[in-house]
Amino acid sequence: MSDGEPGAFSEVNTDMDTGPPQPTPGAPGDEEMPLTEHIEEMVRRLAVVALAMAVVGAVAFPFADRLINFLWFSILPGIADVCPPPTAAGAASADAAEAACPRVYHPLALMLARLKVSALTGFVVGLPVFVYQTYLFMRPGLFPRERRYYLAAVPTSLVLAGIGVAFSFLLVLPVIFTYFLYYSESAADIAFGLTETFNLMVTMLGMFALIFQIPLFVMLAIMMGVTSRRWMAQRRLYFWGGFATIAFLFAPDPTGMAPIFVAITMILLFEGTLRLVAWTGEDSLVPTAAGIASVRPYAWGLAAVAAYVASDAPVPDGYFGALPPVVVDALEAVGLVGATPVIVAAAIIGAYEVFRILLRRAGVGVRVRYQVVRLRLPVWLTAVVVGYLGSPNPAVLRILGTTYLATTDALLLAGVIVALYEGVLLAWRFQEQNRRL
Repeated sequence: MSDGEPGAFSEVNTDMDTGPPQPTPGAPGDEEMPLTEHIEEMVRRLAVVALAMAVVGAVAFPFADRLINFLWFSILPGIADVCPPPTAAGAASADAAEAACPRVYHPLALMLARLKVSALTGFVVGLPVFVYQTYLFMRPGLFPRERRYYLAAVPTSLVLAGIGVAFSFLLVLPVIFTYFLYYSESAADIAFGLTETFNLMVTMLGMFALIFQIPLFVMLAIMMGVTSRRWMAQRRLYFWGGFATIAFLFAPDPTGMAPIFVAITMILLFEGTLRLVAWTGEDSLVPTAAGIASVRPYAWGLAAVAAYVASDAPVPDGYFGALPPVVVDALEAVGLVGATPVIVAAAIIGAYEVFRILLRRAGVGVRVRYQVVRLRLPVWLTAVVVGYLGSPNPAVLRILGTTYLATTDALLLAGVIVALYEGVLLAWRFQEQNRRL
């Protein structure tokens, strides 16, 4: 009988008694547990997270006044030394008159502000603890590959939370309060109540720490097979609607500026993550030791930049005032003075991309073109920095110009960042070596 002839083999396979269906092999260590034990373990894991947040908050509490002044006067005009301003008429200095001194309208306002900033610190540090506790809770039901994904998410969560806090602190909050001042100064004398104003600051910082976990959750769900990039992309409008609903329900801003920022950021993070997954593939998102080692120049560069920014080293003021008058007049004529950073950055990036295309069309060797392509990320980052230095109102430069640490402390900060990176790299290499054994 030929292979294409129907009959005997089909009938035998159909009628053969193969016995009961075999269960799908589960993950190593997976075993049935009563529901009550699952609930007890979940409560215990959440208690560990709450305890970690409480401990970190307690450690931060003695420094709460410094943190409050740092957050307040980094975003609002003035310095802590001129607050409270003198009450006698005409006695206040010009600095005191322009300072946005916090007003206390409740006997417990200052204590509550201290508790809030301490809780914010505990929340940011508690995010990776929460991810790790969920990993321990789900570990018995995970395959080895899924366990590696989850473990990689723990340090990533802390990094993303820090980026979210920095994004809110350096960009979102200054823009929101600048809008508040512009919106209100022509109608009333502005007095910043400590409770209401600091509520907005802390809530926005905490929200962006949480919002920047979106890429982590999306990648984790895709890598573990819970969903797929295509499924999420096909339902993106539902996600957008959910993000907008969350933003307008929980962002504390009656003018509507903060919810708009929150919603746009959530959508961009979601779409950016889907783009990244489409580019790299759904099975290649777990970093390898070689991949982590390849970013060593960026990690060491980040350490140097962090130490420089936090130290008392001088920060450049920008070059907008040095631009030729004809350029400034042209920008004013078309109403694009505020877009100067974008124009400069786009010009640098455009020149680089055009150069790269010309190399390819000119038939330059693959090795040379590869080296040029490898420079894309540094060129784009440099373009953003150079573009911002051309801003007519570089608020971020003024914030960066504030001295936060002594020189020795700044060097210690750089050493801590380098040590953290090298420790993660060493742990990853050790883990890969154990897997090969």
